[in-house]
Amino acid sequence: MVAVTATITHNAIDAVWRIESARIIAGLTRIVRDVGLAEELAQDALVAALQQWPESGIPDNPGAWLMATAKHRAIDVFRRNKRLERKHEELAGDGRAGFQRRARR
Repeated sequence: MVAVTATITHNAIDAVWRIESARIIAGLTRIVRDVGLAEELAQDALVAALQQWPESGIPDNPGAWLMATAKHRAIDVFRRNKRLERKHEELAGDGRAGFQRRARR
């Protein structure tokens, strides 16, 4: 990684985003099967770059960094959705069990 000033870093991020964003969004769309979610994940990765790169420097392969960060965020979204789905199933199961207990009385 190369340590550079914040202005140079922001200019580099802008250039990388202009060059790589379409490829990143297309790749994410193939993974998540949702263009809107893919755009959101790519933008989240961009925000992470804006926060981290001024301090840590520009990675050797910034496009790959953005894609990897977006993929990690996609995994987080899938895990969160799966956990939420399980919680809804548990709540639905508890509700049915309570209804059955009341109905037997």
